[in-house]
Amino acid sequence: MNNQLHDTDPMSFGKYRGTPMQDVPASYLHWLWTNERDPMYRKTKVDPVAAYIRDNLDVLKKEHEDGIWEN
Repeated sequence: MNNQLHDTDPMSFGKYRGTPMQDVPASYLHWLWTNERDPMYRKTKVDPVAAYIRDNLDVLKKEHEDGIWEN
């Protein structure tokens, strides 16, 4: 089973549920990235959204250039 999300796949939960991943605001993805309760969220590929964020960090940094992705 391939759990990899692509840009056109829908967000599976939260405020932007059903929105294509490419259209979910970088600021919201950053909020998920930094506020997830599970400390392994950033490191594991178990969660497809975490893997999508990790795989697209370079693009997200360019989209939201105010430095929020530096931590």
